[in-house]
This record gives sequence, structure tokens and C-alpha cells, in this order.
Amino acid sequence: KGGSTATAFSELLAIAAAIGHGDERDEPEIHYQDTMDAGRGFIDPALVRTLAEDAPKRINDLIDLGLNFDKQKNGKLVQGMSDFATYPRTCRVNGVTARHILNIIAKELKKNNVPIDEQMMVFQLVTDNEKRIVGAIAFDIDKNEFVFYQTSSVILACGGAHFLYTYGVGTPDMTGDGYAMAYQQGIPLVNMEFVQIGPGVINPPVTLLSGPVWKTHPILSNQKGERFLERYLPTGVNVKDVNNHKAFPFTVSNHSFYLDTSIQRESEDNPSPHGGVWCKMAPGSEAIVEEKMPKTKRVLKSKGIDVHSDKFEVGLVAQCMNGGTQITSPDGETDILGLFIAGETAGGLRGPDRPGGNSLAEGQVYGYRTGKAAAHYSIKHGKELSSQEWCIQEFQTIKQWIENSQNGTKDVLESIDELRRNMYRNCLVIRNEARLMDAWEYLLKTEQDLEQGKYSVRLDTIKSALELRNMIITAKSIVLAALLRRESRSCHYREDFPQKDDAHWKKSIRLRQVD
Repeated sequence: KGGSTATAFSELLAIAAAIGHGDERDEPEIHYQDTMDAGRGFIDPALVRTLAEDAPKRINDLIDLGLNFDKQKNGKLVQGMSDFATYPRTCRVNGVTARHILNIIAKELKKNNVPIDEQMMVFQLVTDNEKRIVGAIAFDIDKNEFVFYQTSSVILACGGAHFLYTYGVGTPDMTGDGYAMAYQQGIPLVNMEFVQIGPGVINPPVTLLSGPVWKTHPILSNQKGERFLERYLPTGVNVKDVNNHKAFPFTVSNHSFYLDTSIQRESEDNPSPHGGVWCKMAPGSEAIVEEKMPKTKRVLKSKGIDVHSDKFEVGLVAQCMNGGTQITSPDGETDILGLFIAGETAGGLRGPDRPGGNSLAEGQVYGYRTGKAAAHYSIKHGKELSSQEWCIQEFQTIKQWIENSQNGTKDVLESIDELRRNMYRNCLVIRNEARLMDAWEYLLKTEQDLEQGKYSVRLDTIKSALELRNMIITAKSIVLAALLRRESRSCHYREDFPQKDDAHWKKSIRLRQVD
């Protein structure tokens, strides 16, 4: 009930692996080349090669654990096409692949009696003067007390930072804690401006609307009941073109650009009650809805929406961070000895674009590799480290912060909501100097007030205060990278710099805390 968990759903959600069941010509080398073609100049070739070569092994692991992938009549796995793929490569389980992977691994954890501390927020890594991990400090949410873990290795696998925005696909705990903890240790954050955002149902709870949904050509209208998409289209582009090009997430690379940007503009000018726009299926679309989006239709039905008769609210939702904390080896190592990173928290595998299915593959490949590497590191080095003095030093800083905030009056929860609204307004799909500077100045002021004790930070609000601190760090990294990148590319659109600029910007931005 706490932490990052599998909530994402779409008609296409799957895990990529070049096993050749969809087309026998597919192989890891082609998966590697496809991923490099999508992100060359922004991603680490050694990390990508490991992903492509190891993904088939991890598929076999999941099958051995009992995961029942969708199969063809001949017994081979069903594999689907995804963006940037040469051949069908994604394996799926009944449309909710991530949830089934989660359940299989949870059963294995229970079978092996692996201890799990739930409702425990780890928020501070502890290192010695040689920059080696010696522990981590956590806050027990149920007991309202601090906990120190004495350990020589840590894996950060905290998911992304969807909760920085008003609407996101992930769970509310995904506030960028992994990025913030690593950044505070001096590890670079890379490609943070590339946040995957796209349309989804925003009320009731978020449901992502993937590419096939838009092939049904639904009708969008604002709060006044006006159809608006047509107003934003240049000569030579029509609504049908836009819908046929639409895939999740937002991109500047094709005509679907006008769908997402028009949703944001109308959400600001003529918003529906929850800050979006209205969506309704076109009359007589029953057959194409059943063909293109049967799973989405069923999910929405379970939430009380009949897509054939109801109109529903659609807005822009954050889905995936393409940036992350830079790892330096195929074992998920970092510049800090004993610190390993996996999954969406890791950076270096995802550039401006992320091939479909690679995200779940990253979790399996690098979860496996960091698990083995961290265990071997601790077996070798665990007895060498003395952590007590470093823990006391770190905890004194935290204690001083709480004491300085005893007379603070600002409300942490209100500021968390305000931060999310600010990021949603200023750092969504439409970005420009004025919007980004508004966000930057807000974040600096909030950070300063938090450090200076102007917020009320007590034991009953410490979790939220720590979340706000981490949200500020991660949001600043996104906003600063977006300010620096004076071009438009893939999911990063600068209204004031609308062209792609390979001559100056086919490269990554790294942000590192120094002193």
C-alpha cells in the first residue's frame, strides 16, 4: 500500500524482448539498433546493449516463475509492434502486463520469506568520507519514528516522479525521491527535460488513452460545448490526420502535436470541472471502438463510464520520466560505491524517445543485474564499514531542521498541491521562457522557505515535508534542463524555440550538485 507500484494500463502495455516469436528475423542486435536509432546522442550504448541482450533471458525467468504470457496457437508468445521497432517485439499478458509481473514476483518474495518493510519512507542515503554507502535513514509512517538501516549497499528503484504534476499515471508516492536522494550525493541527473506526457481520462481516476483510442476519432469539446481542435490546425492538416498519427506520449514529430497542445490551451482557457476537456465517441462508432479499444472500454466501464453514451473528462497526464540518475555500468553502478540504481529511477537508457516495451524490460534486466551486483558488493565489503558516526552526523542535520521549523506557519500539504499545479501549468507540453521562469522562481522560493523553517514541520507532517523537499529537487532539475534546452525535440516542446537543432542540441544535459 506504499511506494511505486504497477498502475499503468493501455491497449499496448507490454514488455519488449527480441525472442523472434513475432518474426524470426528479430534478434537482440536489431533491438539494440532500434533503441539506439531512437535515442542516439542521448543514451549509453553499453547500457542499451545489455538491455537488448538480457531481455530474452528475463522473459524466460518470468515464464519459469509461472507468468502466463499471451500465446499463439503454436505455443509461441504473441508479440506486437511498438514504436521504433523493426519487428514485432512486445510480449503481453491480457493488457495489464505490469500488474501480472508484479504479482508473480510478489509470490516469489513471499515463498522465499524476503523481509519487506512497508509504509517506510527512505529519504536520506548515508555515506562516509570515502563516498561509500554505509546506510540509509527512513521514516516509519505508521509509527511516526525515524529508522536507520545499516547497510553497505542500496538499490534505488523508486519509479518516476509523476506526482510532480496534477495528473499522473503512477501512485501518489512517486514524488521523485530516488532522483533527489542520488542528486544530494552528487550523482548527475541526465535527460530530465524529457517527461512523457499525454492524454488520459482524469475523472474518475486516471486512465491513459493510448494510440488505438484515437483511431476511433472521438470528439473533443471545451466547457462551453465548442469543438476546438479544428481551430488550432494549420492549412493542410485535418482532424483525421491528427488522430491517425496520435500515439502516447506527446511528440513534436508529427501532426498529433496539435491534439495535446490544443488540450492544454483549452484546459487553461475553457476548462471542464477537473481542469480538462470533454470527450465523447462519435455516433455510429460502436464497431471501431470494439475493434481498436476493447480493453480501455472495459476499464472505463468498471469506473462508471459508458464510452458509447457518456461524455468524460480528458486531460494531460504524466506517464514516464525519460531522464534519471546516471548509472555508469551494466550492473547499475554509480559514482557512489555501494549505490546501485534500476528501473525508471536510472538514467542513460532513455533519451528524447523511449521505444514501447523498453520500460518494463529495463525493470526486469536492471532489477536482476543490480540485485546480484549489490549482493556481491555487500558480501565483499559489508564487514569493513562503520556507519554509526556518519548516521549521527546526518541525523543531527535533520533534527536541527525540525527544531528550526517548530514555529513555522506555512502548510506543507497546501504547498505540495501548489507545486503540482505550478508544474502542470508551466512545465507540461507547452513550454516557454516565461512559463519555465515562473516555475523556477516558485521552486527557489519554496525551497528557501522550507530550509529557513517557515513551514510547520512536526512528526505528523514530516513525511509530507520530506516529500516536498524531494519534489522541489526533482522539479528544479526538470525545469532547469527545459530552460537550458533551447530547441524542440520529441516530448520537449519550446514554444519560443519550435525547431529541432541537431547542430547544437543533439546531446544530453547533465545536472550535478557541487558543494
